[in-house]
Amino acid sequence: MAVSQNWTYTDSQGISHTVELNKNKISVDGEKPVNINKYKTNESNMVESLFLLPSNGSDVVMLAVKGKVYTLLLNGKNVETGEEYQPVQIPKWIWVFYILFIVNFFVVMGGALGAVVQCLGASLCSTVAANSKMSTIAKVLACVGIYIGFTVLCLVIAVSFGLAVGLVSALN
Repeated sequence: MAVSQNWTYTDSQGISHTVELNKNKISVDGEKPVNINKYKTNESNMVESLFLLPSNGSDVVMLAVKGKVYTLLLNGKNVETGEEYQPVQIPKWIWVFYILFIVNFFVVMGGALGAVVQCLGASLCSTVAANSKMSTIAKVLACVGIYIGFTVLCLVIAVSFGLAVGLVSALN
């Protein structure tokens, strides 16, 4: 999180508060900035991070982060728009793709590069699966396409690397 953002909101008791985010540090009502990860909740997932911020009283103040979009929530509502906030829901079927990417790591291409490629593919599938604007069939088909694309990419890299190693061995 390399961002700076400020919010002002009024709690249920009519008291005004400020929240300042600067890179990975957050400050509530002018307090000493602390690392945002101190407030990370268990509801966070691969697509969205949720942070429960300190508040006086009975109000629940959270910061929701999806990619580069930061949303401050007061009692489940966006403080800027007043709209009810809907947290990201990742469907259970995504685990099929997670398992396929893990199998690819062990069968097609392992190592550091393989881990990075497989994690990128799984992350992309998670983002697609969490997209509430797409139908389930469109999400599944997109994830199938992503899986096939990343598998082909891994095969090309593995074969290219194998040919390069074989060529160097033959020259020695």
